[in-house]
Amino acid sequence: MNGYVICRTLRQDRVWTPILMLMAKDGEWDEVEALDTGADDFLTKPFSYAVLLARLRALIRRGAQERPAVLSAGDLQLDPAGKQVSRGGVEIALTAREHSLLEYLLRRRGEVVSKREILDHVWDYDFEGDPNIVEVYVRHLRNKLDRPFGRESITTVRGAGYRLAADGG
Repeated sequence: MNGYVICRTLRQDRVWTPILMLMAKDGEWDEVEALDTGADDFLTKPFSYAVLLARLRALIRRGAQERPAVLSAGDLQLDPAGKQVSRGGVEIALTAREHSLLEYLLRRRGEVVSKREILDHVWDYDFEGDPNIVEVYVRHLRNKLDRPFGRESITTVRGAGYRLAADGG
C-alpha cells in the first residue's frame, strides 16, 4: 500500500490525525495528490532535519481537528478524498479537471469567483493557454451536474465570474 492509499483510507475512516507526507517525488501533481488524498502537509526529499522538525511542530500546534470529508451544496456532494460526486444520491463521473473545478467552486459556494481565480487555483499560476478554457469546463459541469437534474447551480455573473449556489441550485 502506498502513502496516498493509506492517507485516503485514514480520512475515509474519519481519522483526523495530522499527516505529513515525505515524498521522493517532487512533481506538482504528486504534491496535489498528497493534499487531495488528505495529507496536511508534504516535504520532498532531500530535506533538512530542521525543516522537518519545524513542520511537525506546526502540525502539532494545529492539532487534529475534525473536518468534513464531504463538501456539499444542497443535494450536490463531493468527496475530495474518494473522488466521488453525486447529486440527489446519483453518482456522477467527472474528469480530474472537472473534479478540481467543482471542488474549488464548492469551497467558495455562494461567492463570485473570477475566471483568473479559477485559472490560478484549478490550473496553475503559470497557465498560458486560452483563459476561455474555464468557460468550456463550466459548460461541462453544467451538462453533468445541472441539466440532467433540471437545476442551475452554477451561474455566470456577467463581468465578474461564476457562482455556485450555496443551496445547490
